[in-house]
Amino acid sequence: MTLLIVPVAGQTPDELRAQVAEAISDGAEAIELRVDLMGEIAPDDLRALRTSTPAAIPFILTIRSAAEGGAWDGDDDERVSRLIELGPFVDYIDVELSLWLRSANIRQKIELALHRADQISQEEGKEVIEFAARRKLLLSRHDLVTRSTSLHRHWLEMVDEPACMVPKLAWPARSIRDNFEALELIHSSPKRPIVICMGTDGLASRILARKFDAFGTFAALRLGMETAPGQIPAAELKRRYRWDKINRETAVYGVIGYPVGHSLSPVVHNTAFDELKFNAVYLPLPVTPSYEAFKAFMVEVLARPWLDFRGFSVTLPHKENALRFIREAGGAIEKDAEWLGAINTICLGRDGKLLGTNTDYPAARLCLREALPGLESVPHPAKALVLGAGGIARAVVAALVDIQLHVTICNRTPDRAIVLAQTFGCEHRPWEERARLDANLIVNCTSVGLAPDSSVSPLPAEALRAGQFVFDTVYRPLETRLLRDARAAGCHVLDGLTLFLYQAQAQLRHWTGRTVSIELLRGAAVEAL
Repeated sequence: MTLLIVPVAGQTPDELRAQVAEAISDGAEAIELRVDLMGEIAPDDLRALRTSTPAAIPFILTIRSAAEGGAWDGDDDERVSRLIELGPFVDYIDVELSLWLRSANIRQKIELALHRADQISQEEGKEVIEFAARRKLLLSRHDLVTRSTSLHRHWLEMVDEPACMVPKLAWPARSIRDNFEALELIHSSPKRPIVICMGTDGLASRILARKFDAFGTFAALRLGMETAPGQIPAAELKRRYRWDKINRETAVYGVIGYPVGHSLSPVVHNTAFDELKFNAVYLPLPVTPSYEAFKAFMVEVLARPWLDFRGFSVTLPHKENALRFIREAGGAIEKDAEWLGAINTICLGRDGKLLGTNTDYPAARLCLREALPGLESVPHPAKALVLGAGGIARAVVAALVDIQLHVTICNRTPDRAIVLAQTFGCEHRPWEERARLDANLIVNCTSVGLAPDSSVSPLPAEALRAGQFVFDTVYRPLETRLLRDARAAGCHVLDGLTLFLYQAQAQLRHWTGRTVSIELLRGAAVEAL
């Protein structure tokens, strides 16, 4: 079993006990004692903690140096002495590779920390050993700034060391693609390792560690208590990312975009997988905004079928990049996606074949026909103003044309508005004129108003009037500044969550062949928001 390891660093024995209890309650399967971050802890304190903690929960003793991301800036001999002193009460001792290699004398002392018993006494003529030697060595290497050019040398030194039970390697993810190297090391390792890409771009290496039977992964006790960049709370790892359900057969899905930290897709799709009892996990996959970055990511995925990626949601700014890549790769593209010039859903078969489709368009049609009651009663030709000209705007414009509205497009980059208007036979006007245009329906397809910049609106409040329909495709926050202004003006409003959920429901049908209720998905999304 891959251990979910939670670091603790209480400043007093009572605080330490409380943190351990909280970690176990949240699902921790191992505890890392970060002595370098703690207040003073005596052997008696650690003995009492070990005695009162279930034996099935292993302790890892760590005194991390400042050079490798910790707080210990003292003498190495003193640090090793602390390992010897506290060693009897733990199951694993984390020793940095650089310390291990420093000298034969250091290694002898660390061996003492691994094998020293707490107390030996005689009872009824028999020798009694308390906390007998059972510690194992975890050798670690942490590069804090970038991926070291010596990474593989360090890795082999740890793997080849006979005394090392668990090799641990951590470096900051330079991009999402660093996760592939980390997972490849786990997948091919002769020992069960810990390999982590730090930072938000390294989340996949933490979550998928369980799929490839790593020794463990690290999660924070709570927000604000991270001991390394990119740790998320243990409760979130278990609840949002289905930690307990992940195994070697788990299929992997995710949302490709930049940024994706705000996306509700992991919450919604993992909730759906739970409901369907579908063996899969869904991840945020940040891919920087260029075709080259998108292509490099997809090439890495296709080169590693053992990762079991089976599908992707595609969001800003990669919907057109997805179309281009699948076309160049010889994949299949469904008619709507070809017509729209954008893909928001990719299916990847076990044979490596790609299928691209677009669920934004049918979702936009559902919103306009069902979620805005009364729009159909507006005298024709009803006028629609669309703000934006990106991937979601293409789907919305197509749906509006389909229901025979007169559409005008305004975009901050005029060339994109012109191309979109020509594609669908619409009008386009300069962005600066948007507040003066008459419209029965206004649809915001820009990212203006997206958290954290939720105090701004793509349209001045004075441009709104009672009776208009206002549809904002932004869903974080659920009520944007535009929608607040529209309600105050007496408009009919529709939030972006509705569109998001309709398109997610359609994606799930493509991937699983089954349908999940909108109500279930909305409940999960609103709770997360």
